[in-house]
Amino acid sequence: MPSMSKLAGAGGRPGWADLPRDLLESVLGRLPVPDRLRFPAVCTAWQSAAVVDAASAARARPAPSPWLVLPFNPTASRRARSVDADDGDAKFSEARFLSLAEGRAYAIRQPAPAVPDRLCVGSSDDGWLVTADAASELHLLNPVTGAQVRLPSVATLPFVDAARDSDGRVVSYSLRCSCFGDEALVPPETLAPDRLRYEVYEKAVVLSPPRRLAPSGGWGGYAVLLICQPLFRLAVARAGDAAWAPVDTPARCWVDAVRGGRRGVYTMDTAGRVDAWDDMDVTAPTAPRAVAPRCCCSGRACAMSAACRKYLVELAPGHLLQVHRLRGAAHARYKWEPRPEHVEYTTTGVELFECRTSGGGQWARVDVKDAGRVLTGRALFLGKSASVCVPVGDGGGGGGWGHELRGNCVYFTDDGPWSHERCHEVAPDVGVLDLADGSYRAPRGATRDLLWKWPPPVWVFPSLDS
Repeated sequence: MPSMSKLAGAGGRPGWADLPRDLLESVLGRLPVPDRLRFPAVCTAWQSAAVVDAASAARARPAPSPWLVLPFNPTASRRARSVDADDGDAKFSEARFLSLAEGRAYAIRQPAPAVPDRLCVGSSDDGWLVTADAASELHLLNPVTGAQVRLPSVATLPFVDAARDSDGRVVSYSLRCSCFGDEALVPPETLAPDRLRYEVYEKAVVLSPPRRLAPSGGWGGYAVLLICQPLFRLAVARAGDAAWAPVDTPARCWVDAVRGGRRGVYTMDTAGRVDAWDDMDVTAPTAPRAVAPRCCCSGRACAMSAACRKYLVELAPGHLLQVHRLRGAAHARYKWEPRPEHVEYTTTGVELFECRTSGGGQWARVDVKDAGRVLTGRALFLGKSASVCVPVGDGGGGGGWGHELRGNCVYFTDDGPWSHERCHEVAPDVGVLDLADGSYRAPRGATRDLLWKWPPPVWVFPSLDS
């Protein structure tokens, strides 16, 4: 970066600091997120342009290139693992992100709790993650800006009880297997504070992102939907709530949920049936509307939860896509005996089904070779935390994202049961599935990092808007 004296110009000549405001804003809108973070530090004129840019909601900016949150390397230096803050005992840490479009990694400092203590259970295209800390408490986190919002305690879920010591710290949780009622199906299970997050959280969906409130500077306007165990139930929390509110949907087991384009919510159960909830008010007494019937893929995959994982994506208002991720046993390729005791799976392919809710709501199978007609050059980002369809351009990485991102591909992160139970032992199943030729490979630049297993890698859509 040039020095400030050079930027200001020499001999009275105009310098970089004298560029017109509209030109600065135009340049800023085209920079990748890391450079936009550095932009205000150049000089006061550039800082002012950055403030105006952040406040201007009218000016369109291309969608950010998705990043992959890389697993933590346990052999890294202590500084990368946990950095003492200058103002107290709080610990900060650096998280590493792989920009798929650029094929390079960035390290960004994160607020406490430290990155190695977090498990991500949800992400949104607004730039927010939902993370569970070592006490299994949930936080909304923008990993680019460091903004963070604490969600209601897990102990406010009706089937979770917390045992605390004399200082108020949680020493264990008791998990009751019941349908949001008082009748326990089996005796309660006692779990360590960090273990509960593996047993309870299936997926968190950011229904509406946090926004700054003036003049207090606090956060409001947010809502989070939680798919949780036991029995794949729903609970919701909004800004100002002190507790999670259960959603009464008897005899339904939910596996995915996405925001609708018209401020609605779609939820999908284990059979592939989809319901719509209006105005993001999933706790309203009115029942949801059934918009799509049961959907099963070929063979016996749908009957094997580990071998078939279902995702729901809204391609356009009322145009739904259901993706069935098919897996095969990883050790089936092994040539030696004995084979591993635990069955591990890797992605082998997908089956796609589309449905238009205004046209009778029936699922129609999409030939994988014909996926380009449905995706029209877009890419799917799927995993434990996300079910998102994003524009990529012409299939060659258009839209300013570079050649590494391609349309008509599915970008997967791991979400098998081992991502909870054995995430410290099993290498994650992370890769790019090209629907044109069926090839499946690790994202470029991520192979070495995927040797590490914790935390399980997830997608994040970087944003500076919060």
